[in-house]
Amino acid sequence: MKKFVLFSVVFLSLILAPILFTIFSFSLLFSQDSGVKEFEENFNIRLPRGTVSEKIYDDYGGFHNDGMKLYKFVFTPEGKKSFVSYIEKQESWKKLPLSQAYQALIYGGEIKDFSGNVTGFGGFAKEVGLPKISSGYWKAIGDKSVITARFIDYENLDTKTLINLNSYDFYLAIYDAEKGILYMFSINT
Repeated sequence: MKKFVLFSVVFLSLILAPILFTIFSFSLLFSQDSGVKEFEENFNIRLPRGTVSEKIYDDYGGFHNDGMKLYKFVFTPEGKKSFVSYIEKQESWKKLPLSQAYQALIYGGEIKDFSGNVTGFGGFAKEVGLPKISSGYWKAIGDKSVITARFIDYENLDTKTLINLNSYDFYLAIYDAEKGILYMFSINT
């Protein structure tokens, strides 16, 4: 009886081990970096194979999951060429500098409203660790998961709209052409 049990255990181990190894290998092979996945889902673009993300800042989890997040994406040399070639052909990606509204929001500044009153914005870049980028491309989109963000044209956010916003729910991608690094900033307030 002991030989039968020992034989059964060895036999099942030899059969199950390769099956489990195969399942785990495929799951690791096809699992995707969460930052890359979040970027691709929101910006509706596939990042080049081999792109690695680093989460620089994340304080999400406040009331109604409010917070800010900053990811840094590093490309392989081939991936960088592919990404730049793609965004240069897209009308939705704009050359830097940022618009006046995004400049104030991200790096700080003052904006006058239609009455001449000045409104100051502190800038989020310092808080999240986003460097000042002067050469490259950028694109902004509203956070599709937030109902009110669907009614705001975050792609073409102007200072009039900015002054009247009570909350921010958008993603901003900035590609630093000098360093070849892509940043994704998201905020929900």
